[in-house]
Amino acid sequence: MHVRYRCKHCFSILAELNHQRLTFEQLGFRYFTTEEQKQMTKKTESGVVDVFVICESCEDALKTYPDYHELDYFIH
Repeated sequence: MHVRYRCKHCFSILAELNHQRLTFEQLGFRYFTTEEQKQMTKKTESGVVDVFVICESCEDALKTYPDYHELDYFIH
């Protein structure tokens, strides 16, 4: 399984995991509902699973500008 952690705002790649025996359970996805999993993951055509999180830079921007929380994307 090839998993990429990406920022959901600036789309930068934060980490990549590529291991044959890797499972969603090992990554802690069992703690999320099915709906939450659908919201934070996307499988690409090449089979890579993108997991969308927030990078430190975007987190800092959200702290500085709390109104950004109302936006789906604030960096284009």
